Amino acid sequence: MTGSLTAAPFELDLGPNVVRVGFLVVDYEAIIADLGELSVEGLPVRAVPKRRAEFLAGRFAAGRALASLGVAGLPGRNEDGSPRWPANVAGSITHGAGRAFCAVARTEHVRSLGIDVERVMGPETKAELRARICGDEEWALLTSGLALPDHQLLTFAFSAKESLYKCLHPLMGRFMDFAAARVTAVQGSQHGSSFTGELTLSLSVDWSEQLRQGRQFRAQVAATPELVQSAVLLPVRANSAG
Repeated sequence: MTGSLTAAPFELDLGPNVVRVGFLVVDYEAIIADLGELSVEGLPVRAVPKRRAEFLAGRFAAGRALASLGVAGLPGRNEDGSPRWPANVAGSITHGAGRAFCAVARTEHVRSLGIDVERVMGPETKAELRARICGDEEWALLTSGLALPDHQLLTFAFSAKESLYKCLHPLMGRFMDFAAARVTAVQGSQHGSSFTGELTLSLSVDWSEQLRQGRQFRAQVAATPELVQSAVLLPVRANSAG
């Protein structure tokens, strides 16, 4: 462990076959100094310190996660900027809200996965942003199902869709917009201003020959007033629900 990084838990239980590693990303300059010698592809050398520190912490977390699978090294970088994982490994990296997380699994257990962490949007979030992320029916479902502030609900939907897109991107090689999947169900436990449960996401259009309109996926969500974490897993033998 480097002196500039403190372990942080990824709250969602992704099962015994998924390794999760996470760190707080607070002291940007110290992280850059400690991890600057890492041999990583795609390091944003001209980015602000925050971005560079998050990137390095995410790759460091990935290295630790891969080592737990018995795989040496770090993920590479695809032309579209996404991580390039070693053969027979499914993985996802996310950074935000002062944290960097990685989750990996052998593809014999998990076909693909996506994770996301977000700082909860501010209460001043504009209606036009909400319209980009959620349709009217989705928004009605969220607001009727959960007695939480609008900006927190919007972050739920944003993060869940990010996890879905990160899970499916390796299977199709491109990202889709927010309207390409919609929230169709919400279930879980609400404890005051916090929530633990899942959103059901349904593909609104055909994403590929295998990923057809109507296919459903479950996005796990854990949220506090400050932070949202989400994850989507695609098992090796998936039925109509992911």
